[in-house]
Amino acid sequence: MTRSSRRPLAALALALALALAGCSGDPTPSAPTSPAAEPPPSSPPTADPSPAPERHASSDGKVAAPRPSGDAWECEEKIAGAPEPDTTLIKCRHRDRTRFFFMMAKDYAVPAAEVRPPEGIVREVLPATYGKLFESHTITRQEPVLYRGAAGIDLWIDAVHASIGPIRKRERVLTRGEHVFIISAEGMPEVFDGESAAIDAWFAGADFANLPAP
Repeated sequence: MTRSSRRPLAALALALALALAGCSGDPTPSAPTSPAAEPPPSSPPTADPSPAPERHASSDGKVAAPRPSGDAWECEEKIAGAPEPDTTLIKCRHRDRTRFFFMMAKDYAVPAAEVRPPEGIVREVLPATYGKLFESHTITRQEPVLYRGAAGIDLWIDAVHASIGPIRKRERVLTRGEHVFIISAEGMPEVFDGESAAIDAWFAGADFANLPAP
């Protein structure tokens, strides 16, 4: 074979060797795989809503209010009818009588001839009531209030009781038709001031069947 005829064969052999090398070598690298997406951070467990406060309700369903928590309290009711005026009253008070303090909510009906607005009750009825309860009393603050759609009056009173001594009192007077609604807290000044949270809850949460929320 002549030199000129060997050159095409050599070129062909070289091309074949390169082709085989391409087939037997590392495969063409595949496109890089995207890393797996990380799961979103888990949300913290939702806390259970705070349980609704226990309520003290009259057995006739006419009056209810938030019962203070703990064992330091005792709660009671009083329900009266004819010949007395229809009255439903609930009360929660300290068991420790040396720490005199109680909260009360009351619904009572009056004859049609005795119906008065809250201002009339404050002016004409309460002075006689407080005169029977206390040796002396002073209304230190008086404000109008709208509660459950009914206009009323909030009172703050400093008084002196014959056996207990100084007393602090807060009272709310509301009326609707022939019904009078009273929300009240009363006690020794230092105990009264220490129970401000319970008083606020009682005044904000007292419910009356005869005074439905609007």
